Amino acid sequence: MPTLSASSYVVLGLLDRYGPSTPYKLDSTIRQSIGNFWVFPRSQLYAEAARLVRNGLVVEQREEAGRRRRLLSITKAGRAAFRQWLISPSSGPTEIRDDGLLRLFFHDDDQADAVRRLAAEQVAAHRERLATFEALRTTAGLEPGSPPASTLELGLRFERTVVAFWEEVEREGGAAPSTAGPGVDSTGYGTDGAADVPLGD
Repeated sequence: MPTLSASSYVVLGLLDRYGPSTPYKLDSTIRQSIGNFWVFPRSQLYAEAARLVRNGLVVEQREEAGRRRRLLSITKAGRAAFRQWLISPSSGPTEIRDDGLLRLFFHDDDQADAVRRLAAEQVAAHRERLATFEALRTTAGLEPGSPPASTLELGLRFERTVVAFWEEVEREGGAAPSTAGPGVDSTGYGTDGAADVPLGD
């Protein structure tokens, strides 16, 4: 069995859930669902699909006439690999890759006006994203209590929390009220110098 990445399981999972699909249709489905919390460029989708085909986890058929579109289907081996991944332990760290947060980190203490402008921009951006998620709640047709609905609920809670955070930063000009506990200094790092929350590469 080849080593599979999270991207591999995105493709396998979508084919398992929705059935045979063209790469274009997969990309559209990602942008309307998983793409809201997992960045997945179109180029990566095409490359990953081709790799899965080479490894026998997905099969590709091409139309003989017309647009000659590629149709991808999950194989028995692909479905077995996906189902095994679903039940395997998930212990990896949560990554936060946020452009606004990165910029906030590098501002100096004497740049309160610039921080307020940044915070105002972030409040507007995250309010817009929150509105998008709230609209999805009514238009996506998700079964209440289903795993996809629970995923959306976390997105809603996250955006509400982020909006509240940036509103506090905007009011304070750079500092949200600290919730740091013992062993955490004002930089957000543990007193032993290790980051308490991994932020990704």
